[in-house]
Amino acid sequence: MKKSLVALATLAVAGVASAQSSVTLFGIVDAAISGTTTKFDNGTSASTTRLDNSGYNSSRLGFRGTEDLGGGLAASFWLEAALGNDTGGAGSSSVTGQLFNRRSTVSLSGGFGEIRLGRDYKPTFWNNTNFDPFGTNGQGTNILQNIAGAAGGAGALSFDSDNVRQSNTVGYFLPANLGGFYGQVQYGFDEKVKGADGYDPGVNADTRSGDYVGGRIGYANGPFDIALAAGQSTNNSNYTLGADNTLNTYNIGASWDFGFMKLFGEYGMYDLDIEFLPTTPPALLSANPQAWGGLVGVTVPVGPGLIRASYSYARVEDIPGATQNPSGQKFALGYVHNLSKRTALYGTVAYLDNKHGLPLAVNGASTGADYSYGYDFGIRHSF
Repeated sequence: MKKSLVALATLAVAGVASAQSSVTLFGIVDAAISGTTTKFDNGTSASTTRLDNSGYNSSRLGFRGTEDLGGGLAASFWLEAALGNDTGGAGSSSVTGQLFNRRSTVSLSGGFGEIRLGRDYKPTFWNNTNFDPFGTNGQGTNILQNIAGAAGGAGALSFDSDNVRQSNTVGYFLPANLGGFYGQVQYGFDEKVKGADGYDPGVNADTRSGDYVGGRIGYANGPFDIALAAGQSTNNSNYTLGADNTLNTYNIGASWDFGFMKLFGEYGMYDLDIEFLPTTPPALLSANPQAWGGLVGVTVPVGPGLIRASYSYARVEDIPGATQNPSGQKFALGYVHNLSKRTALYGTVAYLDNKHGLPLAVNGASTGADYSYGYDFGIRHSF
């Protein structure tokens, strides 16, 4: 009898194990020696050299797993944290109180597609990283990606402090069997307290900041890939002043892989609506500043390596109080040498030229530089 019970218990455990896919531990450790030099209009300059992380791919540590529920359904989770392996601390994507700050989602998928809940990438981010030879890492990153959180000039204007990820989201992804078409929609809750009328200042003057809605639709067939994305987020809201700061993001990107080389292109725009009620004091004026720009790039495989190059341009318009429109252009060149499927050496050099007070350095920092140049030389290992 005891042997029968043991056998039944063994079969039960085996059944549970077969239903649950094994949990995967994965990650990337990327370290680079990076240097940046900035030149200012007054003839002075400043330089810095550092050991950095994430010059080629973002350093990270994660866990993911999938359970087969039967009938074509599956439940999945994905927990991913940023690493600052140069110091042993948290990575640059970290926010106070967040552990799995890069992604933390649970999802249900099947023939209908996938429903995903948690902190995840914004739909508009994917075009920035997929259609740039340098992704969104290191000195070679598209200037429009740099400008999102640091663009300025008059008024030290900031468009989006995090144009990469959104917390508190519910997302839907199309199934993969649509003949090359793919897409997603995403909604992020602001989780603000609201009064009976929805905007009661007696409860909370800030009733909408943090909400987000966005989507992306694309088509990939063989060597060709194209996608269009749009999103809207409320940066801040103040019922008492009748003020809203709303960012609309639009971009389109494409790539074509010819085998001997791959071409990339992207155009994007950040449209910031700053609105006040007519009763607002004249000192607080409504405004509609915009940042727009584009990128062309190429990758060329050479033996076990890959040459990368890009040119990107961005311009900021309609800044309150500004007499000129800041702009900048960025040139980037790099090489990746694959030692194996998981380990690579890489090098990148980049140059950024600012006009009319665009406050960017080549590494994305906000400065008053006239122009800047920099480099990354590093190693990336994935597991």
